[in-house]
Amino acid sequence: MQYNSQNRTFDTKPTLTDTQVLEFCKQGYIILDGVVPKEINEKVCKYLAGKVSPNPSNIPSHLTLEMLKSTLDSNSPEPNIILLEDWFINEVLLNSDLGGALRSLLGKNVGLPVLVSKHSTECPQPAQPWHHDGDVVFGPEVSFLETFYYPQDTPIEMGPTDVVPGSHIGLNKFVNQADELSIATVASAGSFVLHSQSIYHRRGRSTGTGIRDMLKFNYWRTTSPTRDWIKQPEFDFETAEYGGHFAGRYYAHMFYWLCGKEKDFKLIGGQGWPWNKPNQIAPSYGYNAEDGYKPDWSRVHEGCPCGSHSVNSGYTKC
Repeated sequence: MQYNSQNRTFDTKPTLTDTQVLEFCKQGYIILDGVVPKEINEKVCKYLAGKVSPNPSNIPSHLTLEMLKSTLDSNSPEPNIILLEDWFINEVLLNSDLGGALRSLLGKNVGLPVLVSKHSTECPQPAQPWHHDGDVVFGPEVSFLETFYYPQDTPIEMGPTDVVPGSHIGLNKFVNQADELSIATVASAGSFVLHSQSIYHRRGRSTGTGIRDMLKFNYWRTTSPTRDWIKQPEFDFETAEYGGHFAGRYYAHMFYWLCGKEKDFKLIGGQGWPWNKPNQIAPSYGYNAEDGYKPDWSRVHEGCPCGSHSVNSGYTKC
């Protein structure tokens, strides 16, 4: 791990394979369970509770120590001073398991978070309404990734965040069927949930008692995308499983963008590539098409009654 403290960026070896990167494009999230040491998780919880004295490694010129300390007030949702603690940088933000996944998806010289949100919940609580986060932009680009960090064990009783796998592309069916398609990000202490910011999610229902802490922050791309993660010799762009009707074209588009091949991505439509079935008698038409179109990622929230088209593709009838 190489950390540039001046630019607040890091570089390390990528750890994801072609198949794992494509799976991220299809699911929209990755869970890294229990990768932060116990003593660090406990220190984070004490720090957030005001039981550890702040000692930031530096104070940005536009801030003061008093301003930074005030972010630890119980009413503050953004304890940004923790991002300047050397122990938090080294043990959490630069965690090697998280770093390898981030390096795979965001390229070299990943930018560290500049803002952190504290989501502390007094359990029990009902589930939140389903939602996409504010300022969400749907598209194939992966310019940043949002990360949930659980410093405590977060079983189903403590209401971990529920996510709808695959919903980061914005198809109506994920919105309409969120309850039945969702999974709870149950995790042990020291876990990260790395995900597309556009994924459909909510705070899950909790039945236990006590405080459930979770920190949320973003990592940033600083270089152009390219396929420099772990390449699998057997991986075949033509026959890879990108997903089924409606969704597959979006997942494939995202994967091509991450590979730095977005300009080569063209669709001919219908059952053409990237659509394929295991029992078809020949390869799908349309792979490497010279002429074609790209998926419509435009977003105007004009729902299609069938629940399968893009939530904002402009469809009003099937």
